[in-house]
Amino acid sequence: MKMFLAVIMLSYTLMASNAQEEATKLGVESDYALAISKAKKEKKILVMVIVKKNCRWCKKLINQTLSEESVKKRLKSFITVIVDKDAKFPSTFTENFFPSVFYIDSSTEKSVYSNVGYVGTKCFLNDLNSSEEILESLYTDKD
Repeated sequence: MKMFLAVIMLSYTLMASNAQEEATKLGVESDYALAISKAKKEKKILVMVIVKKNCRWCKKLINQTLSEESVKKRLKSFITVIVDKDAKFPSTFTENFFPSVFYIDSSTEKSVYSNVGYVGTKCFLNDLNSSEEILESLYTDKD
Protein backbone atom coordinates (compact mmCIF):
# COMPACT_ATOMS: atom_id res chain seq x y z
CA MET A 1 0.00 0.00 0.00
CA LYS A 2 2.85 2.41 0.83
CA MET A 3 4.47 1.67 -2.52
CA PHE A 4 1.18 2.36 -4.29
CA LEU A 5 0.82 5.73 -2.52
CA ALA A 6 4.42 6.63 -3.32
CA VAL A 7 3.86 5.91 -7.02
CA ILE A 8 0.69 8.02 -7.05
CA MET A 9 2.43 10.92 -5.29
CA LEU A 10 5.37 10.76 -7.69
CA SER A 11 3.04 10.70 -10.69
CA TYR A 12 1.12 13.68 -9.36
CA THR A 13 4.35 15.63 -8.78
CA LEU A 14 5.56 14.91 -12.30
CA MET A 15 2.26 16.12 -13.76
CA ALA A 16 2.48 19.40 -11.85
CA SER A 17 4.86 21.33 -14.09
CA ASN A 18 5.27 25.06 -13.99
CA ALA A 19 4.06 27.74 -16.37
CA GLN A 20 7.49 28.33 -17.88
CA GLU A 21 7.87 24.65 -18.77
CA GLU A 22 4.41 24.62 -20.34
CA ALA A 23 5.18 27.74 -22.36
CA THR A 24 8.43 26.26 -23.59
CA LYS A 25 6.69 23.02 -24.52
CA LEU A 26 4.16 24.97 -26.64
CA GLY A 27 6.74 27.36 -28.08
CA VAL A 28 5.12 30.48 -26.57
CA GLU A 29 6.34 33.23 -24.26
CA SER A 30 6.60 32.85 -20.48
CA ASP A 31 7.40 36.45 -19.56
CA TYR A 32 4.72 39.16 -19.75
CA ALA A 33 7.15 42.04 -20.40
CA LEU A 34 8.79 40.25 -23.33
CA ALA A 35 5.44 39.10 -24.70
CA ILE A 36 3.80 42.55 -24.62
CA SER A 37 6.88 44.09 -26.22
CA LYS A 38 6.73 41.52 -29.01
CA ALA A 39 2.95 42.04 -29.42
CA LYS A 40 3.43 45.81 -29.71
CA LYS A 41 6.20 45.41 -32.26
CA GLU A 42 4.13 42.99 -34.37
CA LYS A 43 0.84 44.85 -33.72
CA LYS A 44 -0.87 41.72 -32.46
CA ILE A 45 -3.26 40.86 -29.66
CA LEU A 46 -1.58 39.34 -26.63
CA VAL A 47 -3.26 36.19 -25.33
CA MET A 48 -2.24 35.82 -21.69
CA VAL A 49 -3.03 32.52 -19.99
CA ILE A 50 -2.69 32.68 -16.21
CA VAL A 51 -2.27 29.31 -14.53
CA LYS A 52 -1.42 28.01 -11.09
CA LYS A 53 0.53 24.97 -10.04
CA ASN A 54 -1.46 21.77 -9.44
CA CYS A 55 -4.52 23.13 -11.26
CA ARG A 56 -6.04 20.28 -13.24
CA TRP A 57 -8.12 22.65 -15.41
CA CYS A 58 -5.00 24.65 -16.25
CA LYS A 59 -3.23 21.46 -17.33
CA LYS A 60 -6.25 20.44 -19.37
CA LEU A 61 -6.38 23.82 -21.15
CA ILE A 62 -2.69 23.62 -21.97
CA ASN A 63 -2.45 19.91 -22.82
CA GLN A 64 -5.70 19.61 -24.74
CA THR A 65 -6.95 22.95 -26.02
CA LEU A 66 -3.71 24.89 -26.58
CA SER A 67 -1.96 21.78 -27.88
CA GLU A 68 -4.63 21.14 -30.51
CA GLU A 69 -3.22 21.75 -34.01
CA SER A 70 -6.10 24.03 -35.11
CA VAL A 71 -5.56 26.23 -32.05
CA LYS A 72 -1.78 26.30 -32.47
CA LYS A 73 -2.23 27.33 -36.09
CA ARG A 74 -4.73 30.06 -35.19
CA LEU A 75 -2.53 31.40 -32.37
CA LYS A 76 0.14 32.29 -34.93
CA SER A 77 -1.91 35.47 -35.53
CA PHE A 78 -1.47 36.38 -31.85
CA ILE A 79 1.33 36.53 -29.30
CA THR A 80 0.72 34.03 -26.52
CA VAL A 81 2.15 34.07 -23.03
CA ILE A 82 1.59 31.52 -20.27
CA VAL A 83 2.33 32.86 -16.79
CA ASP A 84 1.96 31.62 -13.25
CA LYS A 85 -0.50 33.51 -11.06
CA ASP A 86 2.46 34.76 -8.99
CA ALA A 87 4.48 35.99 -11.97
CA LYS A 88 5.08 39.66 -12.70
CA PHE A 89 2.32 41.14 -14.87
CA PRO A 90 -0.07 44.12 -14.47
CA SER A 91 -2.40 43.70 -11.50
CA THR A 92 -5.38 44.69 -13.65
CA PHE A 93 -5.30 41.14 -14.98
CA THR A 94 -5.49 39.48 -11.57
CA GLU A 95 -8.10 36.74 -11.29
CA ASN A 96 -9.08 34.32 -8.56
CA PHE A 97 -10.16 31.51 -10.89
CA PHE A 98 -7.82 29.44 -13.01
CA PRO A 99 -7.02 29.18 -15.75
CA SER A 100 -7.74 32.78 -16.71
CA VAL A 101 -7.29 33.99 -20.27
CA PHE A 102 -7.00 37.66 -21.18
CA TYR A 103 -7.02 38.96 -24.75
CA ILE A 104 -5.01 42.17 -24.53
CA ASP A 105 -4.85 45.10 -26.94
CA SER A 106 -1.09 45.53 -27.17
CA SER A 107 -1.35 49.24 -27.97
CA THR A 108 -3.23 50.08 -24.75
CA GLU A 109 -2.35 47.02 -22.62
CA LYS A 110 -6.04 46.68 -21.75
CA SER A 111 -8.10 43.53 -21.97
CA VAL A 112 -10.65 43.51 -24.78
CA TYR A 113 -11.98 40.08 -23.86
CA SER A 114 -11.42 37.51 -21.12
CA ASN A 115 -12.50 34.09 -19.98
CA VAL A 116 -11.98 31.98 -16.88
CA GLY A 117 -11.90 28.24 -16.50
CA TYR A 118 -11.26 25.46 -18.92
CA VAL A 119 -12.66 25.80 -22.44
CA GLY A 120 -12.42 23.32 -25.28
CA THR A 121 -11.05 23.87 -28.74
CA LYS A 122 -14.22 25.23 -30.35
CA CYS A 123 -14.87 27.74 -27.54
CA PHE A 124 -11.24 28.85 -27.49
CA LEU A 125 -11.26 29.45 -31.24
CA ASN A 126 -14.50 31.42 -30.84
CA ASP A 127 -12.86 33.49 -28.09
CA LEU A 128 -9.93 34.30 -30.39
CA ASN A 129 -12.36 35.44 -33.09
CA SER A 130 -14.39 37.48 -30.61
CA SER A 131 -11.30 39.26 -29.30
CA GLU A 132 -10.34 40.27 -32.85
CA GLU A 133 -13.85 41.47 -33.63
CA ILE A 134 -14.04 43.52 -30.43
CA LEU A 135 -10.63 45.09 -31.02
CA GLU A 136 -11.52 45.90 -34.61
CA SER A 137 -14.80 47.53 -33.53
CA LEU A 138 -12.91 49.75 -31.07
CA TYR A 139 -10.85 51.28 -33.88
CA THR A 140 -13.45 51.34 -36.63
CA ASP A 141 -14.78 54.78 -37.48
CA LYS A 142 -18.50 54.68 -36.83
CA ASP A 143 -19.49 57.66 -38.95
